[in-house]
Formats: sequence, structure tokens, C-alpha cells
Amino acid sequence: MKKFLLSIAALAMSFAASAQVYVQHQRVGVVEQSPYFAQQSAVVHKAAKRIAANQRWVGYYSSDALAAAHKGMGIYNFPGDNKVAICLSEAILKPYVGKNIVGLRFGLCEEIGSSSISLYKSASSKPGDVCRSANVEKCVIGWNEVKFSEPYPIKAGEELYAGYTYTQFDSNTDTKSYPFSAVKDGLAEQPLWVYCKLGNDTGWYNFSMDGYNISIQVLVEGDFAEYDVMPSDFGTVKGTINSNVETSVEFTNNAVEAVSSLDYIVSVDGVAGSEQHVAISPSVGYNKIGTFKVSIPCGSTEGLKNVKVEVTKVNGHKNGGATIVAEGKLSVAANMYKRNLCIEEFTTEQCGNCPRVAGYLHEYLETADPNRVFAVCHHAGYYTDWLTKSCDKTLLYLYNDGGRTFAPAMMFNREPDFKSAYATGQKNNVVLPGSTTEISKYASKYLNKTMADAKLDVSVAYNESESKAVLVVTGESNDAYDKESALLTLYLTEDNVEAKDQAGVSLGTTFYHQHVIRDFNSAWGTPVTWEGNKFSATYEFDVDSAWKKDDLKVVAFLNKHSTKSRIDNRIENVAGKNLVQNSTSIESVGSAYNVVEVARYNAAGQRISGKQKGLNIVKLSNGKTLKIMVK
Repeated sequence: MKKFLLSIAALAMSFAASAQVYVQHQRVGVVEQSPYFAQQSAVVHKAAKRIAANQRWVGYYSSDALAAAHKGMGIYNFPGDNKVAICLSEAILKPYVGKNIVGLRFGLCEEIGSSSISLYKSASSKPGDVCRSANVEKCVIGWNEVKFSEPYPIKAGEELYAGYTYTQFDSNTDTKSYPFSAVKDGLAEQPLWVYCKLGNDTGWYNFSMDGYNISIQVLVEGDFAEYDVMPSDFGTVKGTINSNVETSVEFTNNAVEAVSSLDYIVSVDGVAGSEQHVAISPSVGYNKIGTFKVSIPCGSTEGLKNVKVEVTKVNGHKNGGATIVAEGKLSVAANMYKRNLCIEEFTTEQCGNCPRVAGYLHEYLETADPNRVFAVCHHAGYYTDWLTKSCDKTLLYLYNDGGRTFAPAMMFNREPDFKSAYATGQKNNVVLPGSTTEISKYASKYLNKTMADAKLDVSVAYNESESKAVLVVTGESNDAYDKESALLTLYLTEDNVEAKDQAGVSLGTTFYHQHVIRDFNSAWGTPVTWEGNKFSATYEFDVDSAWKKDDLKVVAFLNKHSTKSRIDNRIENVAGKNLVQNSTSIESVGSAYNVVEVARYNAAGQRISGKQKGLNIVKLSNGKTLKIMVK
């Protein structure tokens, strides 16, 4: 679970099993608020010591905001001589490559006596060796600023950690147990790394700050441009020939002056357009993230095109940043298709927060169009359970979160539109929606604001006497679709499966799982054989007698799978059918049209007496032939 509190004994047991359950980097707790903590009233903006013009404070936030005295946060459940640190990810450090870290400051709400500060190298996505350190003789309430005796040069592609030592008290009522200053400023959902004792083991563990950011910042020194805006790459944009498509480009302001306007040039396949001007309102301050919209001309030809957006000016002045170009792709087609949505949920029976978030999804599905929205549930992410399939564990690859997984979680067409909670600033396919409204917002985006380069349809024939389902999937695409990378994934799912031991539900309450995967063709899908811009594929699934036929559904989608990039695995389009209610029985087809199976052959063309694993070629009495994959 993303946020949870466990006893020390339970935590020790969970970590003992972590190697087998894919959660070795799961957050182990939530940092607690002081009993006197108040959100807005607890924040003060008293500036610390003035820094030089060639220096910047860098962390999860860059303002001087602090929590007020005696209104801090802490982890009284984990007492002892602890350390805390923030992660200075590659994305955070990118604007400062070539510059030096010369010091550190940390904010306190309680006196902690003496301390020490450290800058750590990364080791398996957690603090490793110390590369710089300094002692602090006496710490005060407020900002504590310390310089290193030797600067540390920031290198391209590296990740660092920065923090301080303190003694954690075990009282949940004494304010001295809540020494951390934490504010709402800055980047969202950033982790806190704590070196503490967990059960019998002492080491670095990851904690949630519950939406707040700890007051730790490093002091970076170097030559800073007066105006420095860094735009971010924006992925693939889709449009039709002879039109313009609009997209948003995200940027970071790395200069002191707030950004109120930008000038930019859009280039498509190396052909640059005229310089454009856009006002930014409200203005974007130092180390803050903003967005601006750009219009991209699709041109008169189809295909996948390279797009560059160069931010040339900031507030009317030359953009002096090291990275001023954002890149993306433009997929241009003569025609496009309505895009349906596949929502994939990660859950397990060990996950106490999963029933609540599952409720958000089911509430949304009650109002969603069943012909356009389809759901599948993977029993993985936070350990496993009796419903876990091999494909569920394989799909944990899609967590672009520095090796960390969690549940509850969801994916929306496997689109990488979400910020990784751990790998700061990186795109992620997986998100934890906090409400039904949030799910609806994501769903509406893909249903109403995106189009597809391909479509597909599913027909289901259920043979009750043989307990098997024959699935025929057909599809077509435009010329812009990457057919060579297309994979077809099929899931047979069941609703209303009674849980055995679901955490997070009231005693005596029966919980039912929805969208449980009962069978599938392949974890990543099987290659599609195209005839021009169309395809047809037939599969056969055995239907277990214990499964409730009225609750079974087939979900099929065209997807991509990249072994090089977790975020390059999007679902292009999806379709589905109920097994019984919206299907045609094989027996009814035979009786009405006198269509029966007259012969069956294997892939080598040899006649076989019944279904055989692999490709089966089925000859029907009406002269038609079906190619069926039997698992």
C-alpha cells in the first residue's frame, strides 16, 4: 500500500519476504504530524541568510518556507539515532550539471542538539557512500545552514541524496518527537529516506510525507544564466493531414526572475516555423514548473514525424539555459478512430487500502459507457494472493518507479502521463487515484481528447457442452500506425469473485473481487498478422466449470511492448464482450444454420481427433475454416 502503518514486528516479517514479492522498495510508513500541527497556519516565510548571486537553493522545493516552531513532523514509531535524506534525482540535478554543491540547509521545528550533514552517492536507488559531510555543533529551530569544506561537482546522469542526523524520540504527544519542518511547497509526492531500525535490521527505508516536503535543500554554486527555461519532451501527438494539432509542453524555470512570457519555434522534420509568443499566467517562479500550449502543423502527408520545440526567449530575453529544446513525435494519418479505454488495476488481498480505491473504480464504472470502457485487475504490486497470474507479476515492469511497486494502483491505456513518486520528474504508467472524480478525469482525457490509429472488434462464441469459448478479434488501422510493433493481448475476466481474506474490510464483511483474470493469451500479447491494414485472429479458451459464466468477459487490446523503455508500452485501442449475454452460442449457430465442426488439423496440417495445444485449424460444415490458438 502506498501509505500504511504496521507494527515493527509485522514490518520485519514483511521485509524478510520482500525478495519474493516484488516490494523490496515499498514505503514502510507515514511520517506523523505533531498534535499541534496546522497546515497553513503552521507555515512561516522568514528568509534565511542571503546567498550570493551565483548560488541557488535546490531540493524538493526552493522557497524559504518553514513549518512553525513545535508544529513539525516525525516518526515516533521508529525511535533512535536516525538520519533523514531527500533524493536529488537526475531530473532535479539536470539544470545544475557542471556546477558545484557547496553546502546544505535543513529546517527544524524542535532543537535536536548537535548533528551532522551528508551528501550521499546513490546505491540501488537509496543513499550510499558519503561523498561530502560536515558537523553541526548546535542546531536551532528554523533554518540551519552548513558549508562543506570542499565543493562537490555535479555530473550528468547522476543521482545524489542529502540529509542530516538526529535523535528520534518515541512519545506521540511530546512535540520533541516531531522535529522535521515540512511544508506543502514544491514537487508532489516526494519520498523521505530514513536511516532507522526496522525490527532487527537497521538501514535506509522509504517513508511517505503524506503530501508534504521536508525542509532540506543543498546550496548549488556556479554560473547561472539570467534567464533559463528548460522545456520537457512531450511524447507522441496525433493528428490528421492538413490540420493543426495542439499540445502542452511542460517547462521548468531555472532562473530567479518569474516567467511571464515565452517565445518558441516549432520544427517538424527539420522544417522550422515562425517564432511564436505566448503569455504565461500566472507567472512561474524559480524552480517551479509551468506549461504552455503549442500548435503543430500536420502537413499534407501521412506518417510519423519528428517535432522540436525550441524555447528561444524568456520574458523577451534570450533563453540562456543549457537545455532549451523539447522533442516529440507527430503521428499524422488520413483518418483516425475513436479511442476506447482499458483501466488496469493493481490490487491484492494483503493490501488494506485496495478495497477503498477499488470502490472508486467501481463507482466510476457504474456511469461509464460499457462499450468504450473496460477494466482488468492484476493481483500484484503489493505482494501476491491466490488470484495472481504470471502475467500480473510480469506487468510490474511497467512501474517506472526506480524498481518500486505498490498497490492500490491503476493504469489508463498504459499511458505514461503520470509523475513517478520515487523517480522524481520521470514519467510513469502507474498512478494511485485518490477519488472517483480523479479516475473520471483521467478516463475523460483518453476517451474524449485522444484518438487512435487502429480499432478492433471482438466476437465470442461459447460452447457450453465443451466448456470452451472461441474468440474472433478483427481490426484495422490507418497508414500511420506502427503495425510491426503491434501485439494483441486477450484477457478472460470474471466479476464477483468472493475474497478469501481481504485486508482493509470490516470484520464479518464479505468482499468481492472484480475483473479477475482467469485466462490470457500472453503477458505482453502475441504478434498480429496484417493483411494490408486489416487483421483477423481466432483464439480458444477453456472455461472452468467453477467460473460463473454470466460474470465472464473477454477484453482484447492492441498494445506495444518495449524492453528498452517502460513508458513505451501504450494500448492503442481496446474492445470487449461478455461471454454469454452478448455472445452467440456455438450450438445455436449450428442448429440455426447447420454449421458444425467437420475436421480439425494441427499447424503441420495433420488431422487430429480433438483440440491440441498450439495452432488448431478447424474446418466447418459451411466450408469456412477457423485458425484457433489453444492454450
